[in-house]
Amino acid sequence: MTNSFLLLPSHTCIRAAAVLLLMTAITCPFDPARAQGVADDSPFADAEVPPHRQARCSEVAQWTKDQETGFERRDFSVVGKLALVHHDGTLAYLGLCGEPPEPKVMCITYQTNGLQVGDEVIVTGGYSKLSADYVLLDPCLASRLSPVEEAPAR
Repeated sequence: MTNSFLLLPSHTCIRAAAVLLLMTAITCPFDPARAQGVADDSPFADAEVPPHRQARCSEVAQWTKDQETGFERRDFSVVGKLALVHHDGTLAYLGLCGEPPEPKVMCITYQTNGLQVGDEVIVTGGYSKLSADYVLLDPCLASRLSPVEEAPAR
């Protein structure tokens, strides 16, 4: 069986390639903001791309209301005070938010890095919505909010 595309004259191949390229550009437009990881003013981002902002605990329910867990990883970022710090010898579990009516947010990582209950932190990780009241970030990175950083005003 012969590949008929290879039998076309070279100028026809070039035209066909140009048409395919043009059709791709029309159906998949390039978004420079998204390519730089700044799609919008959202605490969601593609995997491994820092979100433009963090959601406050009081905003988590609003941001996650219509955001189900997808097949591809998306990251979500939250800023708040730690309510739980637990290390089982293998994994660290960092819990924040959860004051009614806020959903609980659980960050699963490898180390507590000296974080303690009450510390103001930023957590960012792979988003999973287990229920309307529970968001899981796994894998997750956590960092203490430094004195020079301020939680986003919203």
